[in-house]
Amino acid sequence: MNLKVHLLELHFHKYLQYKILTITILFAYIIAILIPFLTGQLSLSNFNSMFLVAVISSIFFSIVAILINDFNYHLKRIPEELILLDKK
Repeated sequence: MNLKVHLLELHFHKYLQYKILTITILFAYIIAILIPFLTGQLSLSNFNSMFLVAVISSIFFSIVAILINDFNYHLKRIPEELILLDKK
């Protein structure tokens, strides 16, 4: 039983690291998008550039949302499994 608990804790920490890394990448992407707007390299009046940024951003945000949702599912499930192991 002790080995199972340690394995579940390792899985918990793994998914926690994945979630933190995903959130860090999300903030880096937001900063990388803001810099061209602030420096004037990307303007809101250029439709083609804005359309490309919107498409890439929506794909990126969708992937990040799916990943964070999956990591949250695993993070919520692991403590429940630990409780079940303690009852046995």
